[in-house]
Amino acid sequence: MIDDTLRPLIVAKKTDEAHNMVSFELVDPNGAELPAFSAGSHIDVTIPGGLVRQYSLCNSTSERNRYVIGVWNDGNSRGGSKALHGQVHVGDTLQVGLPRNRFRVPRSTKRAILLARGIGVTPILSIADYLKSQNIPFELHYVFAMMSPGSFLGMIKESNFAANTKFYFEASELNQLLNPAAILADQPEDMQLFICGVDWWQDPIINTAKQKGWAEERIHVERFTAKVPAAILDKVFDVKIASTGTVYKIPGDKTVTAFLEEKGVKIPTSCEQGMCGTCKIKVLEGEIDHRDKRLSPQQKEEGFFLACVSRAKSDLLVLDL
Repeated sequence: MIDDTLRPLIVAKKTDEAHNMVSFELVDPNGAELPAFSAGSHIDVTIPGGLVRQYSLCNSTSERNRYVIGVWNDGNSRGGSKALHGQVHVGDTLQVGLPRNRFRVPRSTKRAILLARGIGVTPILSIADYLKSQNIPFELHYVFAMMSPGSFLGMIKESNFAANTKFYFEASELNQLLNPAAILADQPEDMQLFICGVDWWQDPIINTAKQKGWAEERIHVERFTAKVPAAILDKVFDVKIASTGTVYKIPGDKTVTAFLEEKGVKIPTSCEQGMCGTCKIKVLEGEIDHRDKRLSPQQKEEGFFLACVSRAKSDLLVLDL
């Protein structure tokens, strides 16, 4: 099925932000305005080879002439970041989806603390710009990843929120280390927290916030995972393709999407972590073992599941494909 929300955008700039991080400025080939986006949004980008990956927009929401994304060249890349770094250059065309947002700034926000590490700063940059434009007080605490000192430093220094930003290195001999407990302590009850970075870094900070009395609704988290978890032995079950009647046996060490793709049944994927909803499928028969972080209780009740992570409790699932 052709996705009519995709549009071709030209790479107008490709900038080295650190030795393993680049930013891409994407523009309409005819100079047309791009669809508006809200702070914290991301876009789907189709990468050479057909992979689809999500990248946060890090430029100002007031800009309609361009999208700017940052990409970390992940050593554990499944092909996405490596292809963008090595194969995509200025003048090339990428197919890009409409902006979507799962990291929104609540309308009620009166003040905020922003915490980011490494490539996790990309959605935070857009949020910081928005808060500054709305005269909402905030602090941005940005930790440079160990191997990427100075990442996005130029972008931040040229921004309207440079004065709101404090930088940290992960080596103690370089400067004072980030102290989340001190930053999060004794904050007013209307303070909002926005945090983005790898899970091993941000999860302890989130736990600290909760221990300091931060309510769940005041903690806003954007997650990405650098590595695919190692395969584990799981329940073996069958899936049946409703349109053809073909039955496939899903092994315990492969996901539904991965195994079906090997058999020539392509299900669109993006995050492959059960967070984005790209691989949502209706299950016509069978009991689902939901393992996603995206579907609402109503969607689960209606029989949808995310095939990149979820499995079956029953021996058979009939998929509406």
